[in-house]
Amino acid sequence: MAHTQVQLARGTSAQTLAYTGPAGEVTVNTDDWSLRVHDGATPGGRPLRTIGTNLVYDQPASGATLTAAAHQAAYLVDPAGPLAALTIVMPSAPNDGDGFLVMTTQPIAQLTVSPAAGQSVAGAPQGLAPDGSACWQYRAADATWNCSGASGLALDAFAAATALAPLGAA
Repeated sequence: MAHTQVQLARGTSAQTLAYTGPAGEVTVNTDDWSLRVHDGATPGGRPLRTIGTNLVYDQPASGATLTAAAHQAAYLVDPAGPLAALTIVMPSAPNDGDGFLVMTTQPIAQLTVSPAAGQSVAGAPQGLAPDGSACWQYRAADATWNCSGASGLALDAFAAATALAPLGAA
């Protein structure tokens, strides 16, 4: 079979994140085999987005802290029973517009959502009911994860505390 071999520039995570490639260049991170697309200006370029591969399944005990990996998109929390408390630390190194989703199969009485270093979190449910979820979107301009919705809320106070401002409002 005739074919043309294509070999991309490659390196470790440290090398890849420090490299500023020309616009349109694709590089391979040999630590996790991820791809990055370069724009000629941003060190490390941008991660090539994938759908459905960044979900992490976890069965935490009550009181646990789950720290999302860089560019992780979601947690499916599936504990053996109800949780009195759970802390989630948001992903580090997000890109503008990245989303993050937390889903649970069991009730979480006290949910704490913490930012990674250099970030903030605006809005979070205080708890989730069984089969509940909450999602955030990252805004790079102010390094903030903004809660963009939740379902199966354990506490009605969340809705009143996180009323969204009209579009265009500061």
